[in-house]
Amino acid sequence: MTTAPSATTSPAPAQPGASQNPQRAGQRRALFFWHAWSALMVAPVLLVLLLTGSLYLFDREFDEAWQAKAYAVEQSAQPAATLQQQQDFLRQQYPEARLNKVLLPRQASQAVRWQLETAEGSRLVYLDPYQLKVNAIEDPASAPMALVRRLHGELLAGPVGGYLIEWMSCWTLFLLLTGAWIWWPKQWRLAGVFWPRRRADGSVHWRDWHAIPALLASLMLAFLVLTGLPWSIFWGQQFASISHDLSHQAGPAWHWIAPSPNFHLPDTVTAVDPHAEHRAAAGSEVPVTGAAEPWSAQHQHVPQGSTAVQGLADIQRLAPALALLPLDSFGPGVRVFYPADAKAPFKISYVPDKAEGQRTIYVDANTGAVLDDIGWQRYSLAAKIVEWGVMTHLGRQYGVLNQLLNLLFCLVAIGAIAAGLRLWWLRRQPGRWLPPRQHTDRLPRALQLCLLMLALLFPLLWLALGLYALLWWRPKHVAAP
Repeated sequence: MTTAPSATTSPAPAQPGASQNPQRAGQRRALFFWHAWSALMVAPVLLVLLLTGSLYLFDREFDEAWQAKAYAVEQSAQPAATLQQQQDFLRQQYPEARLNKVLLPRQASQAVRWQLETAEGSRLVYLDPYQLKVNAIEDPASAPMALVRRLHGELLAGPVGGYLIEWMSCWTLFLLLTGAWIWWPKQWRLAGVFWPRRRADGSVHWRDWHAIPALLASLMLAFLVLTGLPWSIFWGQQFASISHDLSHQAGPAWHWIAPSPNFHLPDTVTAVDPHAEHRAAAGSEVPVTGAAEPWSAQHQHVPQGSTAVQGLADIQRLAPALALLPLDSFGPGVRVFYPADAKAPFKISYVPDKAEGQRTIYVDANTGAVLDDIGWQRYSLAAKIVEWGVMTHLGRQYGVLNQLLNLLFCLVAIGAIAAGLRLWWLRRQPGRWLPPRQHTDRLPRALQLCLLMLALLFPLLWLALGLYALLWWRPKHVAAP
């Protein structure tokens, strides 16, 4: 691969030599230009996603340490209070509040978390089931990890931030393609191709420490982007709609693409989206309806109760259904959502670390009858791939090793971006932010085709292309050095 001279004063990337034909030289200039422009556009958002994602991999560990006193319980010889006794206690303590959901503890030595809707908003109650006392009550949105989740999901900017993240995430795929094209060596060797050269200095040093780590992290970075898109604000919703329509209207041949039947909540219910846990975990409140709903949670029929419930829904009726969950095989991860109205069912959402253990059970709040029991065997092929990708993305599917590998790739990608920005600073020409190009320079035809395919798959890429056309629709002729 052609590289810049080693002197630190070298302002520009190496350009094709005289031995190259004009078309090849133009392609190289176009590659450097598009890669640099894409990097400067994507890098700020990508760094935020990688940093917050690295923290979120250990969200449970952080939350349990941050709220250690709230989680602590005084275990005794007497059995813990039943869910019904806990429910009745909270209704006595907070008569004006409405019970929204309960999150069963991951260990017997932890408090049970109950989410209440009060006049002041959503509140999370940490309840000691042995002593029947409230350890703590908090606004889940004020927790430190909630800030990390909002940064990771929407840059603290609501739907606008969600669209921006999806836009930059999609464009990251093209950034990786241009980077791989530039990295592809003319001569295969270890130094400078698979391992940074020891004696390199200046821009060659930073080129090696950018290109090689970026190459190592590129596949994982692409995986994180693709597995994050199902819960994105635009693409996720459209993919869900198209998948549902094809699987229901185009015949059995398209059933393999059907959205997951699991984890749907009625439109009247405001609760946690159990897939996008970076947007709502540990009891923080995020509506699942609207644009933020992930594709696997949409368009599913929710059974209704046989008759209207008189009075308040009683969680005691869930005992037989809770016994159906394979906790011994897949571990903890149970959430119970209360009915939103008189005819709505209870919903038991079981989301263990391994995707294949996922299960949702709807229970008639009036009779306790199981209305629907949805497990992994009812997922389509596409739904299984998406759900597996989600849990791997979160660092859950393969335990601690999954967490550590995801963290490693995030840190490598952060280092590669930092080295790339340093390389750009060394190579840039005075008064220019981007490498020089000529108006006839074109990307290689294969890369143009890849960009077109990406734009067809991810429509928000047209925003980047539109921005490019707006800024450089009439490029000035720049002579090649």
